[in-house]
Amino acid sequence: MKVRLLISIALLAAPLALQAASRLELGRWMRAIDAKSVSVQKHLAAGRTDDAVADAHALRQLYADMTTFFEKDYPAADAVAFSRDGERLAAAIPNALEQGDVTAAKGAARAIALACNDCHDPYKPLP
Repeated sequence: MKVRLLISIALLAAPLALQAASRLELGRWMRAIDAKSVSVQKHLAAGRTDDAVADAHALRQLYADMTTFFEKDYPAADAVAFSRDGERLAAAIPNALEQGDVTAAKGAARAIALACNDCHDPYKPLP
């Protein structure tokens, strides 16, 4: 009887634990995006294009992971759109640099930084 009760409690608590883990992961993504957003801008300003491209690829992957999170774990259509916009902007940085358009790359990096609050304010994890 006790074993059944413990199993039942564990099964009921599992979705809550997964949601907490997902929210924790979301907080990690947000911090990582913030750090990479600042880093890519610094690399662009200093002319370190290889480092900027590496950061842009990392940003694109972080946004892709967040897109999946907001599609599957925490459905929110507007947050999916924010994440896809972030993916698009991050992908634009290496593309602009390949074409020698540093101004466009800087513009995309700046747009990422400015867009963070659009998603962060409504979806930031609880402290």
